[in-house]
This record gives sequence, C-alpha cells and structure tokens, in this order.
Amino acid sequence: MFKLGLALVFAVIAALAIGLAGLLADVRFSTIFLRSFAGFLLAGVISYITAFVLEAKEWANFDKEVVINLPENEEKGLPEEAQAEEEAGASTEDEAAEGAFTPFSAENLDRVEPPSAN
Repeated sequence: MFKLGLALVFAVIAALAIGLAGLLADVRFSTIFLRSFAGFLLAGVISYITAFVLEAKEWANFDKEVVINLPENEEKGLPEEAQAEEEAGASTEDEAAEGAFTPFSAENLDRVEPPSAN
C-alpha cells in the first residue's frame, strides 16, 4: 500500500508542476490537461516501478514489519564498547575526586596576542 501512496504523491506533484508551468506559459487548457495527465501517469508508473525494484532487491523495506536481528552471542544489556566506555568514565570520575583533574577557567588559560598588522 505504501508503494501506491508513494506513486500517487509523486504523480500529483508532477501533474501540479506541469499544470502550473502550462498556466504560466499561457498554453491552452486542453494542452495543459493532456500534458498534466501524461505527467501524472508517467510519474506514477516510474515511482511505482522504482519502489518495486528497490523492495525486490531488498534495498528498501516497504510494507513490512521492522525486524532487528541481534547476534546470538551478545548478552542482553550494554555492548562491550559501551561497558568499556563506562569503565573509562568511572576512572576519570575517580581522578576528579582525587583532585588530579581541574576544569578550565578564565584564570588558568594562557592568553595569546594577535599578530601585528605589519
């Protein structure tokens, strides 16, 4: 159903753009109608075929439920990288509590003079 909606939206946008271009160019209404209808059909068919091909090659997942595949050997919880980051964060908190870490302030920053204009 998504592919049909996608095709319909693109077809309507194409028809409106073609119709507006025809009105601005002072073309007869019958010509505007025929061009808009042809653009509607062409844009709808092209976008439907594109969505169909993308889904057939499994590059896009239209109209299907999202399934997340987790590796079987991974534990329920945080991945190893996140656990390592947590441990590293805990060690920096320990250093800050000991007084080894001092945050930047206006007093402990070095001032740099701008270069001369010569």
